[in-house]
Amino acid sequence: MYALAMLSGGCLLSHLQMKSKHVFPMRHISVPGMTVYDAIRHGIFESVKEERLEGEPLETLKWLAYEKWDQNEKSLPPFQCPHCAAEDATLPYNSETGECPGCHEELLLTDMLGFHLEMAQEAAPDSIASAYMMIHETLLLFTGVRHFWENKREMLSDCLFLKDGPLAIRAQYSKLVAPIRRFLQAAREEGIDVHIVGQEKSGAFYDHLSLIGPSAPAGHIFVPGHNYIREHIQHRPAAGAPYGKDTNYGAKVFVKINDRHQAVLNIPTGEYKSDPTATDLIGTPRIFSTLPMLLSSRYEGALFPIELANNIASLSTYPSAKVLAMFAEAHT
Repeated sequence: MYALAMLSGGCLLSHLQMKSKHVFPMRHISVPGMTVYDAIRHGIFESVKEERLEGEPLETLKWLAYEKWDQNEKSLPPFQCPHCAAEDATLPYNSETGECPGCHEELLLTDMLGFHLEMAQEAAPDSIASAYMMIHETLLLFTGVRHFWENKREMLSDCLFLKDGPLAIRAQYSKLVAPIRRFLQAAREEGIDVHIVGQEKSGAFYDHLSLIGPSAPAGHIFVPGHNYIREHIQHRPAAGAPYGKDTNYGAKVFVKINDRHQAVLNIPTGEYKSDPTATDLIGTPRIFSTLPMLLSSRYEGALFPIELANNIASLSTYPSAKVLAMFAEAHT
């Protein structure tokens, strides 16, 4: 889920929320001719390719995975084959399907993300659903970015993309993080700032802001570095990789806009920074001059475009029984 605002003058242009419905056979369900393992693999591929969204998420996945913005025809980095577990599976440039060079079984582009690494042949954990949602939201977000980049690049720096949640992709799915960073850095070097903000409304960073926010002056931001996060938020020893090195494409930012509104935001830096500063954040001046005009008066710290998108997506607005009925009708 994401929202789009116009930065010029700080006025709201529109909010977008792309809806899609998917059902995966996690367990105790049989699909004729397929194991649960293969049914979910193909279901994920087909849902990303969904006709109702005109295949846009799949095109965005190709755009990111093959790094198509830089005009160099790259193959996919090697990944584990879902059939023989060989680590040299790949696909040629711009391909959606292919075959493993070792076992010659069919490969799907979505296999490179690693959903199959969490599954057994006849059952899958619930984490598959949350991982799919995380990936799908990221693809929808960058579908908007891609369209401006390909069609109206001169307008991209005037747009602000808002995401409900952190700018991060966890575990094996983090393969998309490096190309996202490279795109944002390449755009920045070209003089085009891609303004993206993720907002966290729960979790350890939100809890920490609740502790430090009341004593912070209004109109200030704080960008914590690796050591601060490790010591004061994660409470872990010094050993280990810098925070977010492999999983985050946005730096954490604590902001106190006024006495009523404070928030945990994620803002990209392009290339990874373990100890980012405000100047490392892409589009800092324009983002923070626009945010006060996007505040909602309904909830503390809420951003109006994200609030609108959440209202549209709410199951209280569209009851779950009706959602399932709509899904059944669309697939009969």
